[in-house]
Amino acid sequence: MTNNNVEKSLKGIQRYYTRTRQGAHGNNYYIEPKDTCPIDVLNDKERFVILTFDKNDDYIVIDNQRYYLNKYNAVKATDKIQQRVAIVDLKELKKSKPYKYDKKFDHEHTAKFASFDELEKLAKQQWLVNGSPYIKQVALYNEKDKACRYYYEPSCDRRIAIA
Repeated sequence: MTNNNVEKSLKGIQRYYTRTRQGAHGNNYYIEPKDTCPIDVLNDKERFVILTFDKNDDYIVIDNQRYYLNKYNAVKATDKIQQRVAIVDLKELKKSKPYKYDKKFDHEHTAKFASFDELEKLAKQQWLVNGSPYIKQVALYNEKDKACRYYYEPSCDRRIAIA
């Protein structure tokens, strides 16, 4: 398949966002709009939002319904930490099948929202800070402990997660 055909076969957020890897190990990267993302999509203030969610969930709760984050509605950062970060395409998320939510599914970082309106307002606030949202993931290595931890630099605010 040619590059153009691959691009046409992508669905959902995959058409608009990419993960640009950096560093020797590829775990430093940006989740950012593609160069080919149409200007009307980039300028949609209520479409893309940066969210955190619990690693054990892989969903967010909206109006007491679970909406699972998948490759069509979200680009997620590392799964190596408990509080994960993602850029979510709200238009695609609305197309997802909702599942009933019960408090027994609660985890420490379960993301809960009253409505899609609340998420669209958050998306607009984030967009107004710096345009279409993006995330920079930075891996910090501790040579002594041979361990790695991550922090995120979202386009809309300060660092939002360190683990």
